[in-house]
Amino acid sequence: MLGIVTRGSLLLLYISLLKLCGLFCFASNNGTTNVSSTQAPSLEIVPEVIELAVPVQIKMNDINDYREIILPPYSNTRIQLSKYSRNAGKTVGYALVQLHAYEFNVTLSYNSTIVDGGHLSGQNVGLLLYGDGDLYALNLNPQQPVWVSIVLMLYNQSAPVPGGCNLEFPVEVSPILNLTLTSEIIIVDTPAASVAPQFRNGPNGCGKARLQYESYHYQMPSHDFSQRSYFSAIRSVISYANAKSSGRQNSLHAPLLINRHEYGRITGRGMVFVTAVIDPVHRGFSLYVPAHTYSCQPFVNEAQCYGLDIPLRVLAIILAIFAVTEIIVGWLPVVVKCPICMACLSVLLFIEGMDWSGKSTTVEWLIVFMVGAAVVGVLIGLVLALFAPVTGMALSAFLTGYLILQTVFGLIHGNFYNLPFISLYIFLGATLIGIVLSVMLPIVLITRSVILGSIFIFYSVNVIFAGHLDYPLRHSVRRLYVENYPYVYADPSLDENDFVALASFVLTMVVCLFLRSRYQSDEVQGDYTRVEIPWHGRFARLGDDEDRVERSTVIAADDTAAYQRFVNEQTVITRWTSGEDDVFESPQTNSRFFRMLRRNTCK
Repeated sequence: MLGIVTRGSLLLLYISLLKLCGLFCFASNNGTTNVSSTQAPSLEIVPEVIELAVPVQIKMNDINDYREIILPPYSNTRIQLSKYSRNAGKTVGYALVQLHAYEFNVTLSYNSTIVDGGHLSGQNVGLLLYGDGDLYALNLNPQQPVWVSIVLMLYNQSAPVPGGCNLEFPVEVSPILNLTLTSEIIIVDTPAASVAPQFRNGPNGCGKARLQYESYHYQMPSHDFSQRSYFSAIRSVISYANAKSSGRQNSLHAPLLINRHEYGRITGRGMVFVTAVIDPVHRGFSLYVPAHTYSCQPFVNEAQCYGLDIPLRVLAIILAIFAVTEIIVGWLPVVVKCPICMACLSVLLFIEGMDWSGKSTTVEWLIVFMVGAAVVGVLIGLVLALFAPVTGMALSAFLTGYLILQTVFGLIHGNFYNLPFISLYIFLGATLIGIVLSVMLPIVLITRSVILGSIFIFYSVNVIFAGHLDYPLRHSVRRLYVENYPYVYADPSLDENDFVALASFVLTMVVCLFLRSRYQSDEVQGDYTRVEIPWHGRFARLGDDEDRVERSTVIAADDTAAYQRFVNEQTVITRWTSGEDDVFESPQTNSRFFRMLRRNTCK
């Protein structure tokens, strides 16, 4: 009794430590960043005119001037481009002036007042100048100052004009990207570019120009929503050399939409996108104005960026506790464990079948179909538990192999479903793992309780720490209702939360298996024998008397029954001393004796 109390205390202590670790991560996440619009550098009041002078030593196709200023509330600041004619000469084709604002929108205009077709508004805007001239930066917010960066890019005469064939924005030449943030993905559309002005001869400027587009993206640090990180991320991809060295290229695009690139949303991260347009005929290139977005709303709901869904986390903690108890005690009978595993497997098979058929559906109908597949799986699992428990064990092992391979592929490749025949490879690998586990489980004395419990612990711990370990499983569902999802660039982008979740899962499994190896209950449902049903006694194992104790198979168990199984049913004799006589008894006799002794003690 004292041993059981001690082990129970260890289990409660471990669960308490797990909760404290989750609270610590929550507190550390909240303490690392402070999303506040009051963060701003100690800058002087912006002058009425900002001069961008073209330098004598021009950095071609690169940054030639960069500065950060604060636009006062409801202000109109003139940006003057000077010394273009004197220093640029015939080497520069055009100047691209960019304006990047943090949190709030601003307006960049050719005129001091808002005129249709002469301005662009947003957080990342830019306009072209072909000589000395003026642009105007307008902050139309009546109360909020806005921290912005102004960038001067100079391109040579062979550089194509980004947005020169624009049909989407009011300005004739709009070198900006059209970014759309949906609930599942980020869509980046690039307006068509034109060749350099000196190479335009009739229809060759748009449509028939042989231009190539390269899309790059840069991922900001996790849960970093500061202004300094925002401007640093934009500078990381603002030139072609920086984009190739710091960014990642996305070569995926939907059929017939070569200028549309789609990205998966990563909770708690910001992303910067840029498109480079290359003219292979005239050997020129240029870049569009980088676009930025967060995958959440840090200025509206900061908790959302940390995955702080309290009801979901509480549910995950409850499921983790139940899964830990199941591994240690094995209190769920096979008629419960097998239907649960079959329900999960049935849902995954339904998802694969829908993908192979090429059918897509809405989220509402998908939920209905998945619930129906789960009900069918429960019924199949119930039949297997009653009549073919060994088959149920084999299918449970297949489910484990499928989830293992899906997680590994997803964490390495991101959206791995764009690989050819990947589902077939996963099924073959899962079958191989299932066969190995089905053969090895009785040998290494691991029961179906460990399989079921480890699956629930893995995903529960991921939710508790707001990790991305479940992204591969989410990808398998999203491809059914998100259009062209195989062409979506998805990156798991593991961070510290994921490594903490993995470490917690490993620690949890080690503690659970250790406690299971030490814990011996009086009556635990067997995992590899048919279950005994009171109203259907013929399913019970024959030859067992009424005093038989059904023990769970365990790892490194110290009782003689488990050792006897481990050595292929060889007889093991133990020594028991009572009084002055030495008595040698068999393990089964000792088991009955100690059980009777405990019962008499309790009475």
